[in-house]
Amino acid sequence: MKMLSNHPLGKPQHGRGFSFFEVMLFVAILGIIVAIAVPMMSNHDAFYAARDRRNAQELVSVNMMANAAGLNFIQGGESVLDILRNISRGAMVTRGAMKGRSFSVPGLSEEDLQGAAKYVDLKNGELRYSFDSVQITQGGTSL
Repeated sequence: MKMLSNHPLGKPQHGRGFSFFEVMLFVAILGIIVAIAVPMMSNHDAFYAARDRRNAQELVSVNMMANAAGLNFIQGGESVLDILRNISRGAMVTRGAMKGRSFSVPGLSEEDLQGAAKYVDLKNGELRYSFDSVQITQGGTSL
């Protein structure tokens, strides 16, 4: 008996096409690519807003802790952005129980600080975090 195909099991091949396994493998690979690509292309503004809110929360929290330890980042800042820059650079406590303790939020770029400033307001000499974007004003305390 003569073989009609090169199939490893010796079964004859009736037509040229893709096997079910090959089609399912293609669908799985395509699904993985789409699952990776779609979130990247859509709703990237929400990603940046979440990052900015997280940075704002961190900066306000560090400011509150530093204030409790005797540091005042607000004094010497003309705007919210200046204050956030001061917090990012950080400072060390020189007196009291927290002497030698450093407070900072390192690694934030100017873009990160400007984004965080949208969610921080200065009221009654205190930095306040707001989930909603803060109104931007020129020459005022909000940025």
